[in-house]
Amino acid sequence: MTVLARQTGRMDSGDVNEVENSSHKPRRMGTGSTLDQYMPVLLFFGLYNLVNIKAAVIASTLWSIKATASRRRAGLAIGWWLPSVTVYLILRSGVTILVDEEIVDFGISSEAVYFGIGFVTKFLVGLGFAVTIIIGKPFVAWAIPKVVELAPSVIESRAYVRAMANVTWLIVVFEWVSATWDIWLFNNAGLNLFFLTRTGVNFAMSFIAISGALVYIDRKLDPLDEYPGLIHILESSGRLNQ
Repeated sequence: MTVLARQTGRMDSGDVNEVENSSHKPRRMGTGSTLDQYMPVLLFFGLYNLVNIKAAVIASTLWSIKATASRRRAGLAIGWWLPSVTVYLILRSGVTILVDEEIVDFGISSEAVYFGIGFVTKFLVGLGFAVTIIIGKPFVAWAIPKVVELAPSVIESRAYVRAMANVTWLIVVFEWVSATWDIWLFNNAGLNLFFLTRTGVNFAMSFIAISGALVYIDRKLDPLDEYPGLIHILESSGRLNQ
């Protein structure tokens, strides 16, 4: 199979050096910690059931802040994305606490506020990505060179732009379908069942979507002479070093 067989890539050492020395060389983002990825989820679920939602959102948010700080202290690049997500989580938790303390009243429970903000965020993210396609600057086409090493000729090719536009559309559909599913599940299941089912289903569907997108990108870029192959992309982004 092309995806698995081309482990060493098709570029000779001169081509590799040229790519690595080009202005398009990305900054390595680091691999992070598996514990930091799952601990906020575990903290939220455990403290929500043992204490209350206020304790749950505070603990999960503080752990997310700790994870970002740990990456920075370890010398890993955090860019603008992680701080932005951290600020979002702080604001989301703050609004939830205000509702739980009855300082602010939206006419719905604090649980509905907390998860509702997440639902709306998914729709807005999908809308934002759709706009990037409409204006001719697909988000994925911009993001990929930030985390993987690709030759300028690949990034500037029509095949690359078309493939990344289609993958960006995939993200749009995924976000909107996921948000719709979340809303339905929230309204038709208890909170614990909703939380566990949503976490499991979103993890599985994200894995399938990401895997499918990578295979699609590999197939579409395969005809390009300087495209190094999927294994090289995963290695340069650090995914195979975790």
